[in-house]
Amino acid sequence: MGSRRANKGNGKAAEFVKVYRFMTEGMGLQGTLLLVYARIFGFCKETGGSFWESRRGTAEFLGISVRQVNRDMRRLEEDGLIEAIGEWRLPNGRISKRYEVTEEPVRKALNIVAKRHDPSLFDP
Repeated sequence: MGSRRANKGNGKAAEFVKVYRFMTEGMGLQGTLLLVYARIFGFCKETGGSFWESRRGTAEFLGISVRQVNRDMRRLEEDGLIEAIGEWRLPNGRISKRYEVTEEPVRKALNIVAKRHDPSLFDP
């Protein structure tokens, strides 16, 4: 999947979304659900921590509605792929929820993909 420039944000995670094979083949994610998960995963992986971008910022970056981001994040949380871990104060003073990627589903998905492909082909 190609890169898409963000209007705002600092750091590598703010500049692109990287879709890994384990997300599609191992977790079965697709469409906007895949993009939102990949955005969250990228933040967590690149920062070594959590995802705290506003839903409006995520929507603008991905070119989808805030309503769709809300639906997708709710589903990702219900499916146990992400979890809310607290709050983060944004530079504009607003409060945003902080999320982390849940590790167990990633491990399971990586195992599924590793059985089908050379593990050196992916890097989460």
